[in-house]
Amino acid sequence: MSEAFDTTSGGTNSAPLLTVDNLAIRFGNAPANTVDGISFSVDRGETLCIVGESGCGKSISALALMGLLPMPPAKIAGGRVSFDQRDLLTLPAKARADLRGDRMAMIFQEPMTSLNPAFRIGDQIAEGVLRHRAISQADARRRALEMLDRVKIPAAAERLDDYPHQLSGGMRQRVMIAMALANDPDLLIADEPTTALDVTIQAQILELMRTLQDETGTALIMITHDLGVVAEIADQVAVMYAGRIVEQGPVEAIFDDPQHPYTIGLMSSLPSLGERQSRLTTISGMVPTIETMPSGCRFAPRCPFVRETCITSAPELTSMSQGHLAACHFAPLETHMVEAV
Repeated sequence: MSEAFDTTSGGTNSAPLLTVDNLAIRFGNAPANTVDGISFSVDRGETLCIVGESGCGKSISALALMGLLPMPPAKIAGGRVSFDQRDLLTLPAKARADLRGDRMAMIFQEPMTSLNPAFRIGDQIAEGVLRHRAISQADARRRALEMLDRVKIPAAAERLDDYPHQLSGGMRQRVMIAMALANDPDLLIADEPTTALDVTIQAQILELMRTLQDETGTALIMITHDLGVVAEIADQVAVMYAGRIVEQGPVEAIFDDPQHPYTIGLMSSLPSLGERQSRLTTISGMVPTIETMPSGCRFAPRCPFVRETCITSAPELTSMSQGHLAACHFAPLETHMVEAV
């Protein structure tokens, strides 16, 4: 790697790269927080998957971390976000902009709308490099070509001057990955990067991201509702529901010993490859709107184990085992299942 792309951090390697502590986000005069007191950390080279159904606050949290939420109407209602031991929420706008696209980068959900249709893909990658590196246009173009090769775009030199509409969905997503990684960021946030792709291309994109992460040591936050993706790529998992983290821990613990009824419902709704013996399990009801947010456990209206305490009191995240936390009054479920049922 050339000196121009040396992004070695001056921070200590023992501390988490990113720490989110009790982050709360509210829009306008809404009666409740859209994101309500979430906490997690990500180490260098680690992959955290944030999983949950649409509307649970995953993407809003990611945009807040990147400094991309429009304020107003959004506002940070509480909490702290530390990136390499710098408080992101108190940084001046210019300092946030200097980090964004350089040490912190994001892959957005829909590449066709995230790429500018009026500019060639090579120019779009080079633009981000020129913004953060004191190099020439020619060097930036060479870097763009290097990145297209790196994400395995066939005939990269010929594709450099293509417009987004000339590429397939999978190729556009590769371009988005190339743009995000062009400055060798310490942290990459990927918001549903495989949602619009067929399963074959999805597998290729996940393998590509894994390979590039191994090569660069980049920390990855993957936002998804697909538990198959989580099982494939995660080290740590945070399960979100209605703006709160209801369970988090190592991927093995979440899949082998889920302790929140919502997590169990998600796991039970996965189709299996074997012969189907019965209908897939579903979670009854709907995610509450911000106007109808329960005051206690936000999952209470849909929970099969609900009791009075769930309606009146919001459960705290409690340790189940090493690094495994669940926010349920009845966790661990195997101990309290008889009482709950």
